[in-house]
Amino acid sequence: MHQRFGSLVLTAILLAVAGGCAGPGAARGPDGDGPVVRPSEGITVRPRERQVEIEAWVCLDAGWLEQIACSPGTREHEALVVIKARPSNVHAALLLAGFEPGTPGEWVYQESGVSLTPPAGDPLDILVRYPRHGQIIEEPIGVWIVDAEGAAFPNDHWVFGGSSFAENLEWMGPGEHFVADETGSIIGLVTFGDEVVGYQRVIADQEAVHPPEWQVNSDHVPPIGTRVTLILRPVS
Repeated sequence: MHQRFGSLVLTAILLAVAGGCAGPGAARGPDGDGPVVRPSEGITVRPRERQVEIEAWVCLDAGWLEQIACSPGTREHEALVVIKARPSNVHAALLLAGFEPGTPGEWVYQESGVSLTPPAGDPLDILVRYPRHGQIIEEPIGVWIVDAEGAAFPNDHWVFGGSSFAENLEWMGPGEHFVADETGSIIGLVTFGDEVVGYQRVIADQEAVHPPEWQVNSDHVPPIGTRVTLILRPVS
């Protein structure tokens, strides 16, 4: 849980944010398989399945990776996909799906070396659904990632750390802000410490600590601009 906010307060704040741009609200699933909630544009929540689906598009087909998903105009040069929905709305959707946030991962320099603190929060699987050769493919997002030698990304889970709140900068006026809404970090691969969802293992965002490790699987990722759906669900 976030250190500075109780769960009820945090839920109220983030659901209010999501409610400000609510779409059609609650509806039945296409096969009568339970309610479908659309708390904001581009996000679908299936509470019974504890599943969140997020519309996105491919923004990178080659190069080193530091993010899985970011907001427009932020980190597209190092992210697989861009998500139009605000990071706080993604957080709110995960709350609606019944996931419990924790804290993002962290790394700090100490006299004895670098201290790594893994993220806390509910574990998640992340899949991606997209069209390929007339079919709809659904696969783990890790399939889109390889190392420098072309080896596959491990079948690890992701963690709902939940970003954090910070005091507003002077130009923002009084109050606090949801940090990921300013930085655009929605799903992190390396650890910036502000991501809504992060990789289970801490990978420092400084090359001196962790040299670049993961890159786009260029032979597999669909073309830039391809519309895709990210699926966040409980670890299977």
